[in-house]
Amino acid sequence: MINQIHLYGDSILDNDAYVAQGTSVSHQLLKLDRSRKVKLRAVDGDVTQDTLRVLYEVKDLQDEETGAVLSVGGNDALVLSNMMLTPVDNIAEAFAVLHEPLEQFRLNYKNVVERLTTLYPIENIRICTIYNKIPAELLTSHLGITAKEMMALALFNDVITETAAQYGIKVIDLRVICDIPECYSRISPIEPSEEGGRRIAENIIQSFDKEEYEKGFNYVR
Repeated sequence: MINQIHLYGDSILDNDAYVAQGTSVSHQLLKLDRSRKVKLRAVDGDVTQDTLRVLYEVKDLQDEETGAVLSVGGNDALVLSNMMLTPVDNIAEAFAVLHEPLEQFRLNYKNVVERLTTLYPIENIRICTIYNKIPAELLTSHLGITAKEMMALALFNDVITETAAQYGIKVIDLRVICDIPECYSRISPIEPSEEGGRRIAENIIQSFDKEEYEKGFNYVR
């Protein structure tokens, strides 16, 4: 029985600044299941290397009643989005431009997951993908990013899901969970709204509920 959940990563889990008071992911987790404690160790704006530093501040091994949820990589992808404008002559050159930063992300992400597995039992860890259904008009108006540039997220998600498979860690697929415009904050479209946070919180809770998971809940695998 998981009686405490620790949240790591970026503003997907630390979205308090982008929603009404009391409706962030961590608050909604507490509302959904008051029997479980929630510790927010995710930090708005963090990239993988920041999350790794946070994890190294955790010194004690966590017991079998404590779960960990990781959602990081979106800010790493934002850094790469600028490189999507690099002029190239063919598709092969485009992949060559992306290769080095993606391999660096792969190394950084694996280091984060490796550290998680030294602190928490593998069966108690959940990894989130990066969502990809952010409305194009909001991306362009708020961040100047086009839907085509967002295609790079598929490469990052490939790293995330592959790493999860290597370690045997369950994945919470935010690409499926946050699939409508209402899931994204109007303050900053790359953050989950109250609705998006509710969906994420529900899936986190259900991923740790053995009976719900065994029913074949759609968004966790």
